[in-house]
Parts: sequence; C-alpha cells; structure tokens
Amino acid sequence: MNYSILSKSYDLRKLTEEDISIIYDLCIENKMYYKYCPPSPSYESIKKDMLALPPKKDYIDKYYLGYFKDDKLIAVLDLIDKYPNDKTIFIGFFMVDINYQNNGVGSGIINELIDSVKELGY
Repeated sequence: MNYSILSKSYDLRKLTEEDISIIYDLCIENKMYYKYCPPSPSYESIKKDMLALPPKKDYIDKYYLGYFKDDKLIAVLDLIDKYPNDKTIFIGFFMVDINYQNNGVGSGIINELIDSVKELGY
C-alpha cells in the first residue's frame, strides 16, 4: 500500500524505533486515555506495539504511521492492511496529541483515511 495517499492534510511517514521518544512524548500527555486503558506508556510498550501483529499477518502489512504538522508529530496511527479480510483495513491504535484534540483534527484524520481507503477499494 502506498500510505502517502492516506492524508492530503498532513505529512505522513512510517515511524521507526528512532521515533519512540517523540511517540512517547505524545502518548504520555494523554492521561485520560491511560486512566481507562492502562498501563501508562513506556519505551518498551511502544516498541512492542510497533511490532505487534495479528495472526497470519506479516510486517509488510503493518503501517505504524506518524502524522506531522510543521515537523511536529500530532498523531499516531497503527493500521494493518487487509485484515481481517482483503477488503478491510484494521486500526490497531490511534492517538492525537492533546494540544490538537477537541477541534476536529482526529475526526479529520479518520475521515480522510476512510475516504482514501474507499477509493482504494476497501
């Protein structure tokens, strides 16, 4: 999948182990999320999430993506291509920087994602 077409509003790139510190900084501020979905994030838990796969899937199908605005990470999206079937994209994790919440950024990202994957036939 050419993930770059999933957003016209933000710079989008695959996140790597070198990005764990900026992912951690984004996640650790989302205290409400971790109040209801513990435990709190750690470098180890982020790395584990970056590598997590559902059964019968391979890393070629996993996209741990960062949405950037002016070189700042504002959202993280983990998606699995063609899971649980060939016509579905599975979102495993999605989090928006608290400074961008409650103003439509998250909904905009998801709506744009839905529109893009529909165009791709999902």
